[in-house]
Amino acid sequence: MMRNYKYTLLFILTIILFSCSKEDSTSDSTLKMSNFETTINPDDLVGEWKLSAMTADTLVDLNKDGAGDKNLLKESSCFNDMKVIFNHDRTFSTTNARLDFNGGTTNTEFVCVKNRIDFGTWNIEGTDLILNINIDGTIYTERKPLNYNTTTFAFNVSKAESKAYVSDPGNTSASKITILSLEYTRI
Repeated sequence: MMRNYKYTLLFILTIILFSCSKEDSTSDSTLKMSNFETTINPDDLVGEWKLSAMTADTLVDLNKDGAGDKNLLKESSCFNDMKVIFNHDRTFSTTNARLDFNGGTTNTEFVCVKNRIDFGTWNIEGTDLILNINIDGTIYTERKPLNYNTTTFAFNVSKAESKAYVSDPGNTSASKITILSLEYTRI
């Protein structure tokens, strides 16, 4: 039960796998960086959002084609159905996916585990998204600063945070990721 929670929470935080570090950011980014002087109106998040980018701070070769990419969506179709729906009554549902790092016949292949749906309540405080996630009857609270504009929002998950949710054996192409940014686009 706790292991499922950890994997689910990582991808909810994926709301619910991240922006590149400042040195790696590109000038064509459509996200506006939130700051503490700005607030997000909770009504602006109401609606359906689909995962549009899952960006690592290093190249990752999940499909083992010899050409890595920082956007994990280009390396695996596992995350294609991930989305979140924020309701006016401050409830949400999210469809999640994760890569099992110990899959396949040799326990070194990635296996996709997808279409888990989680529910909870949400709110915005300033630029922080607060999620109260109900998993097997236990409520877990997470707070993530958002990068937001009217069509996208994103948040980061650090390697230290993800260690609590993912057990990476340490010898995969994803092992070098230190920051992962999840970006969602309004549908």
